[in-house]
Amino acid sequence: MLRLAWTSIAFVVVVCVLGCSASGTTPKGTGGGGAGGSGGEGGGPFFDGGMEIDGGKDCNERAKLVYLLAQENALYSFSPPTLAFQKIGVLSCPATQGASPFSMAIDRDATAYVLYDDGHLFRVSTVDASCEGTSFVPKTGAFGRFGMGFSTDGPDATKETLYAADYGGSGLGRIDLATMELETLGFYDAIFDAAELSGTGDGHLWGFFTTAPPIVAELDPKTSHVLSQSSQPSLDIGTAWAFAFWGGDFYLFTCPGVASRIDRYRPKDGTTVNLKSNIGFRVVGAGVSTCAPLEPPK
Repeated sequence: MLRLAWTSIAFVVVVCVLGCSASGTTPKGTGGGGAGGSGGEGGGPFFDGGMEIDGGKDCNERAKLVYLLAQENALYSFSPPTLAFQKIGVLSCPATQGASPFSMAIDRDATAYVLYDDGHLFRVSTVDASCEGTSFVPKTGAFGRFGMGFSTDGPDATKETLYAADYGGSGLGRIDLATMELETLGFYDAIFDAAELSGTGDGHLWGFFTTAPPIVAELDPKTSHVLSQSSQPSLDIGTAWAFAFWGGDFYLFTCPGVASRIDRYRPKDGTTVNLKSNIGFRVVGAGVSTCAPLEPPK
């Protein structure tokens, strides 16, 4: 989940963290991504040798990576342990002329769902960045744009749900992937701003809100209630933001300058540290599946 922030529009996004993107309309937050360790085309795993990555038994290795969408529509895989990026390809979804990717989520099969800023939702391959349309009907008003993230339906479940966060800050919805219908779940009760979403394999759902300063909050996926929140005073959203949960930590992508930076928020001790101040491109979307490890790799 990640996405572009917009100054004069009250909506949400990320293909970005796991987030989202957009270009052309007055951005309040915009993202982009780039190179940073492992280069080349393709999206295979690229962890350091000997590192054991736990995850769901039904998951392939690609489903355990974080994925980022850059401003130029390039799709990258991202390895949190090594901070390495690998370019997969460039999206060419049949969207409205001038439309841009706005938010992204990844399912347990490592398929990306990418929302464009014209409200159309596409399926994108994390193997070669190829794209196909869905029957999702764009909304007007609430949920015209939204951030996205998958979370499992319980601590021991493998079934998962695609959640949406209204860019206007009203609350959560969920998308039935069989019918492509969006159902509103409820209103936020503490934070009323745009958010990108990231879920986990044990049924938790988190939002990265574009408040000032930004906030990482756990959300009740059934009611939209804010269960906990952590302010991030060291961060400035800038022109784009996104985030993703991985290995017990959150990887936060913001763009206070020309290119995005990466910070890691660790809930266990409440620390936020900068990992890379300039990744070379602007992240407009991020996504991670519920196959991502819940604990740091061994």
